[in-house]
Amino acid sequence: MKDRKTDAGGALTPDEAKVSSSGLQKELIQRGRVDIHAHQTVAKHLKQGADALKARDFGKAIEEFQQVIQHNRESAEAHFHLGLAYFMIEAYENAIDAYKMAVACEPREATAHLNLAATYRLLKRYDEAVDVYTRAIRFIPDHPELHSELGAVYTFQGKRREAVSAYKTAMRLKLNLHSDIDQNA
Repeated sequence: MKDRKTDAGGALTPDEAKVSSSGLQKELIQRGRVDIHAHQTVAKHLKQGADALKARDFGKAIEEFQQVIQHNRESAEAHFHLGLAYFMIEAYENAIDAYKMAVACEPREATAHLNLAATYRLLKRYDEAVDVYTRAIRFIPDHPELHSELGAVYTFQGKRREAVSAYKTAMRLKLNLHSDIDQNA
């Protein structure tokens, strides 16, 4: 074993510090290469999954999106598209699980909330759909479609007063949205 050169205080000499710094640099470069490879792999599986969805090859799409999730559990996009594929083969419980994960990864993404609630609505699980819409509205209060869809579920439940209130909010938001667009034009 080599004797290390240290100064009187026990610190490494400049020559040893260079060796240590060089080792750290090599480690960081290697880690960067691994990260780039993982990113490229995820991108490849996302594209293949999207292509499979487009081709209506839902089994292949499910496999590809599951591959993405193995590499990146927090990919809202992969969870969302996995939910779509499951929905298309009528595996609604799996679709619900995937949409829930998409919402957990990206709580401000309205489409994931809308699809999750629509799946509950299809299954006539209206209370769960209402919960999804109301949670989504907390994150995205100015999204008119969330309010409108909430009104539709209240209508199915026979809750007229709540439905009217949700529809009014949706209309107000849509009118505000259009007036903002007109002012900016």
